Amino acid sequence: MSAEQKTDANADDPDLIRLNKRSLFTPSSSIAVEQHSSVPHVSRSTYGTARVEGRLTSPNARVPEIITQRCGGITVKGHTLKSFAYTTDAVIIRNTNANAILAVYPFTGEPVITQALLTVAQMPLFVGVGGGTTTGPRVAELAMVAEMQGAAGVVINAPAPSETIETTMSMVDIPVIATVTEDDEITECKILAGAAIINVAAGARTAQVVASIRAHHPEIPILASGGGREDSILATIEAGADAITWTPPSAQQLQSQMMAKYRGEA
Repeated sequence: MSAEQKTDANADDPDLIRLNKRSLFTPSSSIAVEQHSSVPHVSRSTYGTARVEGRLTSPNARVPEIITQRCGGITVKGHTLKSFAYTTDAVIIRNTNANAILAVYPFTGEPVITQALLTVAQMPLFVGVGGGTTTGPRVAELAMVAEMQGAAGVVINAPAPSETIETTMSMVDIPVIATVTEDDEITECKILAGAAIINVAAGARTAQVVASIRAHHPEIPILASGGGREDSILATIEAGADAITWTPPSAQQLQSQMMAKYRGEA
């Protein structure tokens, strides 16, 4: 077979055709949704803060700037915490820039869950130990185990009586966060029982409840939900909240948005 005949034969070879197409393909900026640089991104904000971002860093689970700018924060063992991401999503926990994680979930607490979340968390983790589904001595026992595992603090849900707060406080050396929904006698008893931080979760009335508690407890650290809008976050901060719980988007929501871009729908 002549050289010319070999060239003609190779031109029809499907493997060579695929190889040539692959070597000539260059993704366009409109098709390649995620554009990454070859080096970390370094910048300086208007406040003088130097920022370093990894090549593959995603901005999709970032805390609203207003929380960082306006909150005074709660200092726990030398770390000032202004934003608490309210999530148990391991992917979000790993990628958010929140100062801390508030890991409360609607099942009885289990040390294996705490350990899994601690494995991915790069910031202090405050884990739920009961108070609603879980009651009695188990709450304090879970708190002790969480402390031994490395949790920064524990969260006790609103239905728990003040006695549970007192017992847990006497058994651990990490902050006990007591969740409340009203400024009432029950909240007052939980403060007297030694709760280190009060977590206000009163829905649309959160700012109002925060202001009421702050009026007669100017010293107590208050953590509160700010909602999804900047104006509601600001209202909660101005009412007297020291730190804000923020609910980030789920990994499923972010994946759905990314797939919409891939399909050219967004």
